Amino acid sequence: MSARPQVSYLTSTSSASSYSSSDSDLSSTSSVRHSMDSTQPIVSVEVLRCLRCARAEEITSTDDPSSMGMVQIGTNIYYCNRCAKMTGYK
Repeated sequence: MSARPQVSYLTSTSSASSYSSSDSDLSSTSSVRHSMDSTQPIVSVEVLRCLRCARAEEITSTDDPSSMGMVQIGTNIYYCNRCAKMTGYK
């Protein structure tokens, strides 16, 4: 027979004290989280480049690529309007 290590269990007094400290931690983190939600999102500038002719357009993350003359053909892959018409995407 092999000897097993002794398992120690939490007593009710130690678990009650850990619950009371975690309650105060939750209230402090929720107030911090609330203040972070009220901040404005950061807008980034992206350069879209045509896959065929390498024409580039700078747009912000809130702009629509089609308004700048670019057609999205895949994830982060774009054609300009001219190349999209020649390849049949538009």
